[in-house]
Amino acid sequence: MATRTRRLVVGLDRLVHSLTQRSASLTMSGPFDIDLSPPTAELLEIAKNELRETPEVRAAAIEELRKLLKASDLSFPDDDEFLLIYLRPTKFYPESALKLMRNVAEFNKTYKDLLHNLMPADAKAVFVEHGLINIFTNRDQSGRRMMVVHMGELWNTKQVTEDQIFRALYTIQKLAVLEAATQINGVVVIYDFKGMGMGHVGAMSTSGAKRLLTFIQEACPLRMKAVHFVNEPMIFNMVWKLFKPFVKEKLNKRMFFHGEKMAKLHEHIHKEYLPSNYGGTLPALNYGGKEWYPAAEKHIEFIKKWNTCGFK
Repeated sequence: MATRTRRLVVGLDRLVHSLTQRSASLTMSGPFDIDLSPPTAELLEIAKNELRETPEVRAAAIEELRKLLKASDLSFPDDDEFLLIYLRPTKFYPESALKLMRNVAEFNKTYKDLLHNLMPADAKAVFVEHGLINIFTNRDQSGRRMMVVHMGELWNTKQVTEDQIFRALYTIQKLAVLEAATQINGVVVIYDFKGMGMGHVGAMSTSGAKRLLTFIQEACPLRMKAVHFVNEPMIFNMVWKLFKPFVKEKLNKRMFFHGEKMAKLHEHIHKEYLPSNYGGTLPALNYGGKEWYPAAEKHIEFIKKWNTCGFK
């Protein structure tokens, strides 16, 4: 009897160890993986101070948002984790979260031809073949995700349209919302215009500018903490004229223009967190969208789930 008991205990220990290892493998991240780890105590403290998030507020807001969603004309997944994606950027006000959901549904409807059932493979070329978008493997001093979008010499306008670039940006958003740290700390985007010419200016449109800014300001459930423009040539003024009419006051206060003066960028992102490409002390970037793309393929099921969002 004692031997059978020992075997049972050993068997249970092995099962627990196996499940623990499996759970760890699902949350542990390599440099190019999506970080699925739960928020740390430090992150939860930030969420409490900046987003009003406490266990009690979180539970009540999730319950209320689920009720509001059920009574609405919207069709969104309503599990706790999915609702948190919308509650965190709206500081746990359920009505505001529902409004954000409606904005997303409206945006998806307006740009259905571009976004309906959008899968990572549809944007693969932008990442793998052209490397126009790169997510840094490290975060900044405030724990924010950082991304650089190349809108100059790396952009072959004959091969990649502004629509394709937007589809890639939209795909990145779907992955970023999976990260609790990114939900809480937010994101920072650097637009690099190095080598921009008239061909690039001609490849941009007023409609594309409006779409991008509507997305960022109204239909993206991420905290956009800052947008930095670097290496802008003189002709950038022509591009800015496309965008400026659609920039609202809140975002305008978070937009910064640095030209080639990286010291100005360092006032916002400390140089210890930037690669030498941008005057930082970290090694020059030796990776890009090609290395990041496989992470998207790992989360196809979530992306399919996201693609169901809209109206009933």
